Amino acid sequence: MDEALERAGEAVEISDNGRLTIWLPPQAGKRYVIGVDPAGGGVNGDYSCAQVIDRTLGTQCAELHGHLNPKELAKRLIKLGTRYNSALLGVERNNHGHGVLAHLRTLGYDEIFMQKNQDGWNTTPASRPPMIERMVAVVEEMPELFRSARLWEECRTFVRRADGTPGAAPGTHDDCVMAMAIALAVREAEAGKRAEK
Repeated sequence: MDEALERAGEAVEISDNGRLTIWLPPQAGKRYVIGVDPAGGGVNGDYSCAQVIDRTLGTQCAELHGHLNPKELAKRLIKLGTRYNSALLGVERNNHGHGVLAHLRTLGYDEIFMQKNQDGWNTTPASRPPMIERMVAVVEEMPELFRSARLWEECRTFVRRADGTPGAAPGTHDDCVMAMAIALAVREAEAGKRAEK
């Protein structure tokens, strides 16, 4: 991880008061997935995070990170998704995600990942372990896909807790890790749907 952190890519754009970092701008004809880990928006709580990845290769292209309430996050996701060629939004629907998804639909963004005929990605005790294992496999096998120093820092403090569940060590955050895990899971689910067709 230290080596990967040293190789973390230099941004080509930092905007929105430091909330949005872009390493690879959108390219015409490419398809993208955005994994989203929403939070409540309070300044003392968790951050909302969105990870933009190339749908074919899984390469990290951009990261949105900040204390954003559901409506603010939805507006920024629409702007980011539109910029990245109408990217498919994989929003975690647990907790605050329901509000984000409702705002996305109200504001007219239709490229939303659906699971079992419901908008959004559902992180459950059954879906979380394979999500994390997929993320671990990518970190180990293809660390060059990730460009965010913030993501790598969170990977360093993402631990197995006393109860056996993986997550952020006390006093740290895992928003970037979870958003990336969702992006990779949605990418794989979409690849499976295309294969079935």
